[in-house]
Amino acid sequence: MGETIYEFTNRVRQRYPLQKKVGGDRYFIYRGSIYGHDMYFKAEYSRKTNTVYKITATPKQIDHNALLDSLQVHYGEPLEVQGGYRWNAEYGTVFLYTPQGYDPVLMFFDTEGVAKFREEK
Repeated sequence: MGETIYEFTNRVRQRYPLQKKVGGDRYFIYRGSIYGHDMYFKAEYSRKTNTVYKITATPKQIDHNALLDSLQVHYGEPLEVQGGYRWNAEYGTVFLYTPQGYDPVLMFFDTEGVAKFREEK
């Protein structure tokens, strides 16, 4: 991450057969296959710099354990944190949590991007 929403969109379109759908004034919503699972994901970005700082993915029709297995193959063993799991990745942090009674949620954070977004508010 750390790239503009336009750079992100162009890169995503090259890797995944996604359909872009605009939502709100600070995020775009996409649909595609991530780690072999059908998901919707939202790329949030700063309005002033257009820099992507967070991606939230919501898998469709998959349980927590199947998604966890896929993530372990990709990122290795996770750290257990309150409510889920965390991996440190080269671009930031990956979280997986499953709110009670809801589908699993996968979050990709660029820590520097979140700090920049908060400063701009």
